[in-house]
Amino acid sequence: MIHLNYLSAARISGPDAGPFLQSQLSADVEALEAGQATFAAYCTPKGQVLGLLLVCRQGDGYVLAASSVLLASMIQRLKIFVFRSKVSWDESGELRVFGVPEDTDPPPGFDRFVVPAVPLIYTVAVTAPCSSDNPELWKARELLLGVAWLDSSTTEKFIPQMLGENAIGALSFTKGCYPGQEIVARARYLGKVKRTPLIVTAKDPVKLQNASKLEIQYPGETVSGTLIDSAENESGEAVMFIVTNLQEGPKPEAIIFDGETYPLSVDGNPEIRP
Repeated sequence: MIHLNYLSAARISGPDAGPFLQSQLSADVEALEAGQATFAAYCTPKGQVLGLLLVCRQGDGYVLAASSVLLASMIQRLKIFVFRSKVSWDESGELRVFGVPEDTDPPPGFDRFVVPAVPLIYTVAVTAPCSSDNPELWKARELLLGVAWLDSSTTEKFIPQMLGENAIGALSFTKGCYPGQEIVARARYLGKVKRTPLIVTAKDPVKLQNASKLEIQYPGETVSGTLIDSAENESGEAVMFIVTNLQEGPKPEAIIFDGETYPLSVDGNPEIRP
């Protein structure tokens, strides 16, 4: 198992934990059975994503995993809306999030959380044996599958569809209300999402800060984009998750940043998720 040090986790339990999360997050949390997991967005009333959450049903409660730099602030915001709901929180910081390779089983006693929409398996525990594998390789795989954990530079800037969160099972359009639900639903039914995720692999290990503005070069034109996250894969290439204007037709050829051009890999990439 791979310790994902860029993620943190907390636990919420109590008789109202499910209904409370159902009212706050974009996924159908109450549909989860023990051992199941889903991605979910936590949005502002304007539909802007505060952060992506991995919600795992464990025992009589739920484990929430998210970006280490955002989880605490998201929980503090959630607590504002608890009101009379009977819930309790474990924010001790002892929980760790692990990626579980497909050909590996967690140790006995550790739950295996499979996310149905993407071929990713996680487990959450206080301690667990883990491999020496670089967690960045796991993040590169997440990005290729459309999973992008926001940080302080990208929070509250995009609605879920701009981040492709509908493609990873993070949105339910039938579960009822949650903060920002009206904006998210309107974007879907009126077809007004003009920006979309673009997932590409640069041949070189490009090191750019998240939220960097860059240009994507297509045959005959360039369009602007915002880097959400990137990670180096096993080949030393940079997997990049970018939000840009929706483009149809030719695939992009290169990324341009600060006057430098970085060619994109052509062996199965760039990959664009709808």
